[in-house]
Amino acid sequence: MPTPRRTSPTLPNVDERDEGHRITLVIDGLPVETLADLPPEPGRLLFVGLNPSPVSVEAGHYHRGRLGQSFWRRLVEARILPADTDLGRADDALVALGHGITDLLKLPTARDMATDAGLRAGVGPLFRKVAIWRPAAVIFVYKRAAESCAGRSLPEPWGRIDGMALAARPCFLMPGPYAPRDEVAAGLNLIRNLAAAIEP
Repeated sequence: MPTPRRTSPTLPNVDERDEGHRITLVIDGLPVETLADLPPEPGRLLFVGLNPSPVSVEAGHYHRGRLGQSFWRRLVEARILPADTDLGRADDALVALGHGITDLLKLPTARDMATDAGLRAGVGPLFRKVAIWRPAAVIFVYKRAAESCAGRSLPEPWGRIDGMALAARPCFLMPGPYAPRDEVAAGLNLIRNLAAAIEP
């Protein structure tokens, strides 16, 4: 069954197809296949990745690579997602629970090949999205995206980012993909508690 079509009020020139969340955007004057924003409901969580991988764009779903699958497993461990979540379509499960996901940069590249300039250019659009969507908190999946938004190096390996907010929304950082197990457990406990705190 095709995923319902979505539009983003903050991204122009969208030509959507019913293939997961894959869309075509005009980036630097050229049509580019990428992934649509999946906005959260107001007062829920917004997860922000770096930029889509080609394998994710091809599948039409966020975080389909090896590291991406680890991200979804962590959300299951943190009880953000149910234990029986299909990791191939975990973004659908996330949205069904009222949370959202996007990327700082919409231009797909292989892992960590996005340029610093490209990431910095994504900060303004992300700020506008957060202002419109009004999530309870912004959670960065990767430190490089968080540092691009902060405009500085971040000493925090994970957790709440001191002195940083987007559109008055607090920002958090998930543990890195290769973080020690105890850091991952502590970081996921923080995310679990954050999600519990916003439950009605």
